[in-house]
Amino acid sequence: MLSSKKKEETLKFLIFTMADLNLAIGIESVVRIIPLPKIHRSGDKLLGIANYEEQEVLVIDLYKRIYGQELNLAKGFLVIFAGQNSLYGLTIAALPNVEDVPVNSLQLVPPAYRDRDTLGIASHMMQVSIKKSEPQTVFLLDSELLLKMAS
Repeated sequence: MLSSKKKEETLKFLIFTMADLNLAIGIESVVRIIPLPKIHRSGDKLLGIANYEEQEVLVIDLYKRIYGQELNLAKGFLVIFAGQNSLYGLTIAALPNVEDVPVNSLQLVPPAYRDRDTLGIASHMMQVSIKKSEPQTVFLLDSELLLKMAS
């Protein structure tokens, strides 16, 4: 007998923690996660550059963008994701989780909050049980806004 229960539509997200925030990026834009390479920076900017397979990756210092200070990682990972014309990267301290999230659990971050909050680069929020824990609030990073930071 076939179940009349329709399978819930889900999306896959890469979820990682940055200080006390849980952040996510859509898995479809992720190219690779690699051990933290040498990142070249000049000055006090939010951007740096790294090399990956003979290509340049523009690295966005998300920690500095959110918290206003640098996080000098000796070890960590670089999440490389695809923009329209280039590769971009975010540094993270620990390996991220991949989670299936029901589409109906995504909620838009209200524009009034988004425009005034220091995060400001999250488009949606969701409640996710990371590694079978109690549900936690996760902010979905808006790749368009991330890329505007890089330009």
